[in-house]
Amino acid sequence: MPEAAPVPGAAARLGGPVFLRDAELGLLRGWLTLSGQSPQVVRVSGEPGVGKSHLLRRLVRSARRDGWTVAAGRIPRGGGTRPLEVVVDALDDVLARADGSLFEQLGAAATGRLAAVFPSLHGPQAADGTAHAMTGGMADGAAGHYGLLRALRAAVAQLASGRGLLLVLDDAHRACALTTDFIEYLVRCPPRAPVLTVFAHRAVPADRHLTALAYEAPNLHHLRLAPLSDDRMRALLPAGPGPVAVAVALRDAGGVPGLLGGAGAGGPSCGTGGGAGAGGAGGGVYGVLEVATGVPPSAAAARGLDLHCLSSLGWRTACAAAVVGDSFLPSVVAATAQLPESDVLCALDALHAESLVVPDAHGRRFRFVRPAVRARIHHASGAGWRHAARLRAVAALRAAGETLALAAHLVDCDALTADDAGVLAQAARETLWRQPARAARALARAGAVLGDPVEPALWRAEALVLAGQPGAAERLYAATWHRLPAAADATAADAVLWRVRGLRGLGRYAQAGALLDAPPRGMEAGDGGRGVRAERLALAVEMAQLGVSAGAGTVERAVRAVSEDVEAGPGLAVAALLGAAHVLGGATAAARDAADRVDRALGAGAAGADAGAGPAGGTPGGAAEGAHWVDRLEACRWLGETELRLGMPGRAAPRFERGLRAALFLGHGHAIAPLALGLARTRRECGDQDAAQFPGELAAAVSAGHGNSWMLSFANGIAEEKKGRSSGRPANSPLAAASARETEIAHLVSAGYTNQRIAAHLGISTKTVETHMSRIFKKLGVNSRAEVAHAVGRSGTGPGAP
Repeated sequence: MPEAAPVPGAAARLGGPVFLRDAELGLLRGWLTLSGQSPQVVRVSGEPGVGKSHLLRRLVRSARRDGWTVAAGRIPRGGGTRPLEVVVDALDDVLARADGSLFEQLGAAATGRLAAVFPSLHGPQAADGTAHAMTGGMADGAAGHYGLLRALRAAVAQLASGRGLLLVLDDAHRACALTTDFIEYLVRCPPRAPVLTVFAHRAVPADRHLTALAYEAPNLHHLRLAPLSDDRMRALLPAGPGPVAVAVALRDAGGVPGLLGGAGAGGPSCGTGGGAGAGGAGGGVYGVLEVATGVPPSAAAARGLDLHCLSSLGWRTACAAAVVGDSFLPSVVAATAQLPESDVLCALDALHAESLVVPDAHGRRFRFVRPAVRARIHHASGAGWRHAARLRAVAALRAAGETLALAAHLVDCDALTADDAGVLAQAARETLWRQPARAARALARAGAVLGDPVEPALWRAEALVLAGQPGAAERLYAATWHRLPAAADATAADAVLWRVRGLRGLGRYAQAGALLDAPPRGMEAGDGGRGVRAERLALAVEMAQLGVSAGAGTVERAVRAVSEDVEAGPGLAVAALLGAAHVLGGATAAARDAADRVDRALGAGAAGADAGAGPAGGTPGGAAEGAHWVDRLEACRWLGETELRLGMPGRAAPRFERGLRAALFLGHGHAIAPLALGLARTRRECGDQDAAQFPGELAAAVSAGHGNSWMLSFANGIAEEKKGRSSGRPANSPLAAASARETEIAHLVSAGYTNQRIAAHLGISTKTVETHMSRIFKKLGVNSRAEVAHAVGRSGTGPGAP
């Protein structure tokens, strides 16, 4: 396959050119070859920014190098204003370079009809029928219409008489009905010449013109461009942004290259990803809903989305809708844009035709096709206009009773009244689980106005833990804890559990255990008691995995305490956690039973469905929604841990991957590090060290922001392993023949680790360690652990010891 132009910015990152859509280009080139035998027509579709024009440009360059005649056109800025605009743009220059024999073969009548459309034929090339065609040929009714199509087909056939013709028509969703008729005519009555016609359009569900091409024909092919994988998207990013910024940018882009722009320009910083400008509260990861509502983070504003085609009315409506946020009522958009609602509805039709907005399930509301599209349009609107429009949007949302959308704007307003602060606090409590970083900022602003009552302060600390800022949450808990008795019982119980989770994220196990040993009065009964028992088990399992002593029989006692809770079915996370505990205790049969139970309850792809749920999805609010999301994320984590330790990394990897996707979608930073680290470990166990690199870096970056030393040590071990493989080991090294995992285990043996402790440290089963040890003995030619330590050249410490 011939080389093509590289993607800008990618070569600097990878050290060489990066090409997009190689597989799709191969298909197009195959159809180009096939068209040498019989004419072919290909429709290329996809959402805005997915890479249609880029793919067509690569095809054009490839065909020209192969000697094909190429005619490529697209609708000009502002949309088409003349009949057959895109066809004229493609063929006019080619016809202007044609010699007189072409028009002799076409004949006077056909040349005259073409001269009425193509500016290049207004000169001496046109035959005697030109004047008639310019004055009346287009008004001859059906006969004139059909005659023009036949003339166009004849011209295409003549232009392809040499090596062949590639006719490329971009932005066909903006073309007139006559253009669609011409394409359909080429499908039904193909020219007798080697011609490949390729037309591209956005993924419009039911365009009134393009529906004429919905039928199946042997010479009509449909190439739908799907979003790219994260690995391909990551190759397009420039060097420099931290792994958290990259992960958030990839999530916002959703595999669409035209929406990939945040990580390189004002995106989240390293650590836990972004400050206040990123929608966080002191550095937390922001969720997708923070891109879809309120003031979106500047990091989410992609730079490459093509918006030039919108009319002034369409652009003004799009900007007003972007200020209001998803999902929006046309009446609120009309008030924000200062336009009649009828004009706004017409503009929404145009935006829908451009695949920028879609109606919701009930048709009363609209939303942008992706939150990142909304963020791009929001930041592309004028700053001065946007400031006044936001004031109008707040007033319109207040009048319409849109409380949650109003609160998303109030959090960034300059001044708040007491009523506004009350609205902000209540809305933050309802949306805490879907946008925790913004909820934390909202509760801080509301507390400053309301005098910082105890319950909003505890909710804010909980939001900080959810957003992945346990350090900030612990400082707030420490300053507020003396007021805990003044809070409602349910709030106090949640505060204990979430403070413990924050301390676990910081690696402060002793402090977390002390809190669980002395919970508030009455918390040992009912749901509070089940929560305490589950946290005790999670704490014991984490400590046992790290080889940290928690007292003899701690895991066993915690298992016995939650067994009845699991039978009562309080949640998937506890059942999955129990499976991980069984593995640590050597009860593999019980662990498999627990894993199978959780697997059936989650359902095939359930976590992936959760991660892909749209911002406007009808999920429950408040505590019920919080329990749902946290239970799913924790279930993914502990089910993955169980299967990994049972020696099933292939089954464990999708658990961690789906959980990580959901955590990024929701902005649940507290779950990102363990899920990313689990994904890195499973991929490494599957033998794909390259795929393990990025999640390992992500876990290391988040852990460093938390100050969690043990998780940072694990994650850095994976990164160091990749660096060691890249640099290579000396040929005379005792471990030259050993794999990366065998080398790692040999170093841990030299540090005095037992097989059980190595298994806990690396998150694998003891049996797997024993298998690796037998291979190490054979490759080093030794028979004891002491000889392994001597061969490695170590005597006391090993890398990455917790």
